Amino acid sequence: MILLSISNLTKSFGGLVAVGGVSFEVAEGDILGLIGPNGAGKTTVFNLVTGVTRPDSGEIFFAQHRLNQLKPHKVVELGLSRTYQTIRLFPHMSIIDNVLSGRHCRMQTGIIDSMLSFPGKAFDEKNAMTRAMEELEFVGLADRWRDDAGGLSYGEQRLLEIARALATDPRMVVLDEPAGGMNDQETVELRNLIERIRMRRVTIMLIEHDMSFVMRVCNQLVVLENGIVIARGKPEDIQKDPKVIEAYLGVDD
Repeated sequence: MILLSISNLTKSFGGLVAVGGVSFEVAEGDILGLIGPNGAGKTTVFNLVTGVTRPDSGEIFFAQHRLNQLKPHKVVELGLSRTYQTIRLFPHMSIIDNVLSGRHCRMQTGIIDSMLSFPGKAFDEKNAMTRAMEELEFVGLADRWRDDAGGLSYGEQRLLEIARALATDPRMVVLDEPAGGMNDQETVELRNLIERIRMRRVTIMLIEHDMSFVMRVCNQLVVLENGIVIARGKPEDIQKDPKVIEAYLGVDD
C-alpha cells in the first residue's frame, strides 16, 4: 500500500528553484532514504511534506489525504511526524515534558476541560504520561525523565526528538539527519532503534549524509540533485548508478 505519494512537486525561493518537479512514493513499511549532495533540495522536500512550507505546485497525499494546504499540526494529527536537522527541543523543560508536548495532539480534553477540571482530564493526563514514559523507555531515556532536556548529550537529544515524534502515534516518521553529530557507538544504536521502529509498523523516511548508515538501514532510496530526482531504487542498485556516482564524486573533464 502506498502511504505517501508526491507528484510533480515544485518550490522556488525568489529565483532559486529548490525543488523542480519531484515525484516519488513511499510504501507502507518502507525505510526510504532521501539522499543527494548538499543543496539538492532534500530538506525542502521534507518541509513541504510536513507543512512547514507550501509548494508552488504539485500534489502531496498521505494516507489518501491531500497535504498541500495543511498546517504542520494538522499533518501530525493525520499520522505523519518528524524530527529536524537542527535539534528543536525545549532545553529548560524536563525530558518527560518534551515528550508530552508531542503527545498533546492525541489528548481528548481541551483548555476548557482543564480549566474546569472535568473528570476526563485526570484520565487523559495519566494516559499521556504513561505513553510518554513508554517512548522514553523505548529510546533508553526513561531513567532520566525528570532531568532537563538541555542536560542531555547531543546524541541523547536526537533520541529524545525521536521519542517525542513517536508519542504522536505516527504511521510515518520523517527523520532529518538523525545520525548527525553522533559517535560510532551512538550511530549503531540508532540503526537498531530505527529497525525497532519499523517493527512497530511505522514507516520511515530519512535524510542522511552517512552513506554507510543509509545503505545498512534503508530498503529504498531516492536521489536528488539540483532539486530533481536522478535515481530511485534499492540501495545495491543506487550504489552502481552512474548518475549517482557523478553527482557525489564528479567526473573527469
